[in-house]
Amino acid sequence: MRRCLLRCAVRGGQMTASCRSGALLRLRCHLGAVCRDLTMGAGATTEAAALVSTTTAPLTCSRRAFRQQGAANPSHPDAAEAAELEEDWQALKRYGMFGGFSLLCIATLWYGSRQAKQRYFGAEGSARVSVETRGRPALGGPFVLVNTKGEPVSQAEFLGSWTFFYFGFTHCPEICPVELNRMSHVVNAVHAARPQERIAPLFVSCDPRRDSLEAIDEYLSVFHPDFIGLVGTPKQVNDACRSYRIYYSIPTEEDAGQEDYLIDHSIAIFLFDPQGRFVDFFGNRYDEREITEKVLHYMAEHARDPTWTNW
Repeated sequence: MRRCLLRCAVRGGQMTASCRSGALLRLRCHLGAVCRDLTMGAGATTEAAALVSTTTAPLTCSRRAFRQQGAANPSHPDAAEAAELEEDWQALKRYGMFGGFSLLCIATLWYGSRQAKQRYFGAEGSARVSVETRGRPALGGPFVLVNTKGEPVSQAEFLGSWTFFYFGFTHCPEICPVELNRMSHVVNAVHAARPQERIAPLFVSCDPRRDSLEAIDEYLSVFHPDFIGLVGTPKQVNDACRSYRIYYSIPTEEDAGQEDYLIDHSIAIFLFDPQGRFVDFFGNRYDEREITEKVLHYMAEHARDPTWTNW
């Protein structure tokens, strides 16, 4: 389909018009208060310029409505083209109405969401959320395990000390060594800052099937001489993990025929105060400096008021 492109330019009171396809067009323009119809063909630019030059009024085009003179005559060679142009113009108007309706819907949704946010967050954007404390998490409790000397140990053995707990296994290839190394740095830093405090760093094995007392003792000696290794029967280990909300998944005896199996388990260091109350836990997103600062803060608060609690 051919397209007829009309170009109008106003330069110093003159208008030039040209039609790329040479079809006859009617351009309706307002020259001040005078409305003129210009019939222009391929060489009609001189007539248009002469008409514009007869007035000094500003030139404004009231509407981009172009009609081909031959549109009413089906025998005109450009009649089909004019009909298609009219059809395109009607389609453009329909799309314009649809676009306007879409913009109205978007604006309505935006305004509604803005009002809802203001009701929820307030005028300054701060969330109006009330937090109700339910008390200390039910984490920790009685346990009976065995240390690397073969002596039975319960949670009562560590009352009066700031106790660090970490649950893992000696065959852990990556995570446990990193966490134990991090805990050893924290223990050294806290000892240096508050030498009067008693600290008990504990390692509880989740793999009683492979972790013997000798293996645990040798494993922990690499990280820190004060580390205390604990293990027990599968039931004792399971009870301790349940009390401290530790997740771990150990293969069954049938699946664990090979010795290189791995155990999924929670990765966190737990801190308990001298009264045996849970204080905080530190996931692997905390570095040694952050953990040390938090522990020293808790110790200072506890020294100021032994009834202090972090919950």
